[in-house]
Amino acid sequence: MKILVGSFNAESNMFTPENEKLDDFILFYGNEMLDYMHSKDLFETAGIDIIPTIYANGSARGYIEKKAFDHICDTIMEGVKKHKKELDGIFLFLHGASHVIDLYGDSGEHHILEKIREEVGYDMPIAVTMDPHGNVTKRFTELANIIRCYRESPHTDIVETHRITAKLFIELLKNKRRIQPQYARVSILIGGERCVSFESPLLDINKKLDECEKREGIMSASYHVGFAWADSPACCAAVVVVPTEEKYQRLAGLTAKEIADYAFSRREDFHFTGNALDPMEAIEEAFMTDKRPVIVSDAGDNCTAGALGYNTIFLKHILAKKEYSGKKILFAAIRDAEAYKYLEKNKNDDFVTFSLGVNIDNNSIPVEISGTIKARGIITQRGNLSQKTGNAITVSVNNGALDIIIIDCYNAYTELHQFSAANINWKNYDIIVVKMGYIFPELKEIAGHTIMALTPGATDQHTENIPYKLIFRPMYPVDKIFY
Repeated sequence: MKILVGSFNAESNMFTPENEKLDDFILFYGNEMLDYMHSKDLFETAGIDIIPTIYANGSARGYIEKKAFDHICDTIMEGVKKHKKELDGIFLFLHGASHVIDLYGDSGEHHILEKIREEVGYDMPIAVTMDPHGNVTKRFTELANIIRCYRESPHTDIVETHRITAKLFIELLKNKRRIQPQYARVSILIGGERCVSFESPLLDINKKLDECEKREGIMSASYHVGFAWADSPACCAAVVVVPTEEKYQRLAGLTAKEIADYAFSRREDFHFTGNALDPMEAIEEAFMTDKRPVIVSDAGDNCTAGALGYNTIFLKHILAKKEYSGKKILFAAIRDAEAYKYLEKNKNDDFVTFSLGVNIDNNSIPVEISGTIKARGIITQRGNLSQKTGNAITVSVNNGALDIIIIDCYNAYTELHQFSAANINWKNYDIIVVKMGYIFPELKEIAGHTIMALTPGATDQHTENIPYKLIFRPMYPVDKIFY
């Protein structure tokens, strides 16, 4: 048997002022991409040959330029057209939250599946692994035979989910059964910071998914949170249940509705994870506690959900604080390529004065910085210690009490190796400010205390205040009055 594989990962934030270009994607082709599908060994052990196409990871940025998406889609389709007569199935990762400029229907993932079905028809089995922060529609479930998303947020089960989906797909290919995922829409649209898997209600929803998968006839059950920072009819939460065989289609549909009804009944229980405070309250609490390090997330500029790391507004609040009470603070980081270019011309220990801030909106107004260059290093990709994506220079201000990492490209400091790559020792700090929403696992593990600062920006956590025009209404909590 032979299968074709491909991967397209993009989370498109409508409030981000930069469109995503092809150069913004991490791209691998041919056999080099197979390691990123996390299931090569499973297919080989099952005697299934793999035909690779493309791994395209754009992470979370702005809306995608059509030219960039066309290259990704065309690469997958070239493989499909070339090998369709010899294929027994297609295995994909499609995030679910891409939005492409000037693309009919908006969603890149939906478009890819539509194009594949136009080419191969509906008899060829297709399996799709997804991110829970992607969007699923009823039409999407008509285009694939197996759909499963990660359970955990933060996503600690990425590899596990890829492998579970691969095993289910192998079973489907061997048994040659015809199955169709069943869909139930959930009229909830919230950011991931109100829906983490180590707290209820998502913790309880995931337990219900596990219980449902124990039923005879149910292969897989998934709860898709959806993506809140885009405006599209596809944006909402959803449940997808996959039957083991065709005779259980009705059971799968009833199970999907049962889970959806349960999730909607818990809508008022969705809440900001951990300790969410207004910006000034967050700063005061960070300085008051004796626990260290305090990890503070600048949640409105969350680079893991499409914000660009430009915002200086939270940094301004810290700079304005007159007394640091002996605390040592690290701000990781501010993205400003022009400021980085200026700093790059100077040596370590040089005293520098420069403007920091790209001035694209009220949240990124420049602030004047005077300090000493402390360290320089590189930016490493999340989950990959060796993948250099940019450069970092740290400037120490306020007599060494505050260190600011200035970076020349997009980055979120979510893992400890990224601080080491910048030649910064995180253990030296009492307070560490990062550009994310919920605190990622490695930082949570070393934190003495965590705070999510509800700052303004492209990832404003109050989705009920977003002026949606295209989503289906009513939608909780945007239209809370209707419920």
